[in-house]
Amino acid sequence: MNTTITFPPAAPALKLVRSVANPPSEKWAATLAEERRRLQEDQEALRERETNLRDYEARLRSLQAEIEAGRGAPPVTTRAATAAPFLRPTSKAPFADDVALQAAWEKFHRARQLLESEQTHLRDERTVLHDQKEEVKAREEAVAAREAVLAEREQLITAATSSSRSREPIASEHTMSAMTRLTRAPFDMARSVFGGKK
Repeated sequence: MNTTITFPPAAPALKLVRSVANPPSEKWAATLAEERRRLQEDQEALRERETNLRDYEARLRSLQAEIEAGRGAPPVTTRAATAAPFLRPTSKAPFADDVALQAAWEKFHRARQLLESEQTHLRDERTVLHDQKEEVKAREEAVAAREAVLAEREQLITAATSSSRSREPIASEHTMSAMTRLTRAPFDMARSVFGGKK
């Protein structure tokens, strides 16, 4: 009396429907082309920033040379002075006593901090937006796959029901039962009296 019970597998195997119109190689090629375009745009933006910074550095050096020439001191050409043009002036700077200059430096550094924080926020927002776009694309692909499966099932169901309907006789007025005709009679009479259609 040993009976063996077999259970179906826990999870059915998933079958993925691949679209013939857009094979994976074309998708990867399109993604790669988009990434290359973005890299080229980033490189152009970096080149433009670099040229702007070089122009700005040249202007600062010329201004520094004019200031030094006006004071009668030799111009500063050390590596430390040219390496970090955005550093805060020390107390030994030539204009350390000038309050307006100190205030201007404070405003400059505050503006620079604000710019850096905005750049950080922008970079974070771009990353989040990119992640959201990827998630939406994945959802669209999943929905498209589900719709394809549903369409296929609907076609199978309509084909099966249309073939079964063609075999069944259609009930007409003459094949109705006596009970159905008896219950419809008062309504048919009311329609005929009040001019309604049957």
